[in-house]
Amino acid sequence: MKRIFYTGLTLLLMTACSKDEKTTPDQQLSNRITYVIADNLFNFSSFNTVIERTGYGPKLAGEGPLTVLVPDNNAFIKAGYANASIVLQERASVLNNIMTYHVLSGTWELNKLPFAFNQELTTAAGAKMYATRWVKGQDTVLTINGTPVVSYNLPASNGLIQVMSEVLQPLVNQTLSDAIAADTTLTFLNVALQQAGMKDMMSSKNSYTFFAPSNSAFRSKGFPSADSVGRTDPAVLKRMLDYTFFTGRRFIYDYVLTTDATDRSQQAMYNGNNITIQLLKEGVKYTGVNIQGSGNTGPVTILKSNVLTGNGVLHIINSVLSENQ
Repeated sequence: MKRIFYTGLTLLLMTACSKDEKTTPDQQLSNRITYVIADNLFNFSSFNTVIERTGYGPKLAGEGPLTVLVPDNNAFIKAGYANASIVLQERASVLNNIMTYHVLSGTWELNKLPFAFNQELTTAAGAKMYATRWVKGQDTVLTINGTPVVSYNLPASNGLIQVMSEVLQPLVNQTLSDAIAADTTLTFLNVALQQAGMKDMMSSKNSYTFFAPSNSAFRSKGFPSADSVGRTDPAVLKRMLDYTFFTGRRFIYDYVLTTDATDRSQQAMYNGNNITIQLLKEGVKYTGVNIQGSGNTGPVTILKSNVLTGNGVLHIINSVLSENQ
C-alpha cells in the first residue's frame, strides 16, 4: 500500500515541479520541500512535527537545493515515537540533532550513485553519513548508514525527498573510544580497552567495526565487576578483544546485501579468525543478523546496531565472542 502511495506521489510531484514556461513562481513556492511534507501528513506527520518544533521550516522552504531524508511515520514508531504528540514531548536538543542529520545540501539522486558500499556523504551541518547502492537478488537496494531507503528521489521545486525506513542516529561521538566511554552499558569494555592498552587504537583515524560486549556479557564471561576486568592480565584481555572487531566500516544491512542464498557468511576479525554471520528473516523480509564465534555455544544477539562514530561503527552484543581453544 505504501509503495503505491509513494509511486503516486512521485508522479504527482514530477508533474507539479516541471520547470517549463507554464510553471509560475507561486507554483514553485507551493511545491517547496516543507509544503510537500506538510501535504502528506498521513506518512510524514511525525517528521513534520520535528520540522515545526525545531523551526526548520524556513530553511526547507528556501531556495535550496536540498535533499531531505524523511523517516516515515513507521520509522518514528520503530524509534519509540508512537505519534506526533509523543514527538512533541522529546527534548528540543534531541529533535534538533535528528533534524540537522537528515538534511543534505544539494540534489542527491541516490539511484545514480555508483554500485558501492558506504560512500561518504556530508550533511548540511557537516556531519558524515554513508550511502550504499547494491543489488540483492532482483532488487537494487539503497541504504544510508545501513538503513534501507523506502522510496527515493521524490521531487520538490527546491530539491528532493528520500523516504527512510528508520530514523537515522546522528553522529555524536568522533571516535569508537568516546562512544564506548559514554555508554553506561559498556563500562566493563571501556576498562578492558584501558587495561589492554587499546584506547588509543580506538581513537585513531583508522576505521573499525566493533561488536561490543555489554556489561552483562562480561559478567556471563566470568567478570563480576569492572574492577575484576581491571585486575586481569592485559595480554588475556587483548586476545579476547582482538576477536571482537575488524578494520573497516560495516553496517548490519551490509551483511544482508552480501550474504548468499544460504543466509550464512563469515567475517574475518582483527586477529585473522572468523565469526559466523546468520541472517534473520520474518517471511521473506530480512530483519537483522545473529553472530557466533567459533567457541560460542549459541548465537550472539545484537542488542543495539549501527552506532556510527567518526572512525567506525559500534554494534552492542549480549555475549563475548569466544574462540575454540
